[in-house]
Amino acid sequence: MIVGIAHLVAKNDVHNSTFTDSPLSPGRQAQIKDVVDRLGRFKPNKVLIEEPYGDSIWNQRYLQYRAGTYALGANEVYQFGFRLAAACGNPAIYPIDTFGPSLIDDNTADGKRIDAYLEANFKNVPSAPFAALLARQSDLEQHGTYLDLLRYLNTDDAIAANASWYAVMAGNGRSDADAGAAYTAQWYTRNTYIYSNILSAIAPGDRVAVIIGQGHTFLLRQFVRLNPNLTYADAEDYLR
Repeated sequence: MIVGIAHLVAKNDVHNSTFTDSPLSPGRQAQIKDVVDRLGRFKPNKVLIEEPYGDSIWNQRYLQYRAGTYALGANEVYQFGFRLAAACGNPAIYPIDTFGPSLIDDNTADGKRIDAYLEANFKNVPSAPFAALLARQSDLEQHGTYLDLLRYLNTDDAIAANASWYAVMAGNGRSDADAGAAYTAQWYTRNTYIYSNILSAIAPGDRVAVIIGQGHTFLLRQFVRLNPNLTYADAEDYLR
């Protein structure tokens, strides 16, 4: 099950979160419990999170959290990933993020042209579906519950809208060392390597929940659906 999540704390990303309150407030904590309870019906025995693959600090923190000696931070890795794993009695947590091999060499002339193009144009990719996604997401972040938001983000329409940004970006910056194609190829590369990390973390019979930024969902769930050795579980079914 691939669960597309919003960043609960603002990041330098395609979309910066627009929440006006803290995930640690009593009201939001109740909403997080509601989401975790619903996802817990899937009964995952492994929860995979968007943190660097192979970094042992995440399991150290998870074990300390389960022992009552680590206070969870505000971001989605802790609030949804750690809490879901603990609620299901999982003995470990699995970081699976990576950027993969770099396709853009910042030290070359082309790399500098690509970087300059992206810096100037990253926020101006003309995708009407993506703009509508951001508007709806911002509205839910400011006025809805976390359940409302995650129900929306995990719909087919919202996932496709996010992916549309990359489809448009890939054709931009052709006179600047194909900057848009380079950036999109890097994104696809990253997600392919994340998917490989997912496969490395699981075994036959596992029930796996991947808690990850919603932008990754389009590619990761396609990989899962196409793999004849995996069975895809739809997060929407558990967020109802």
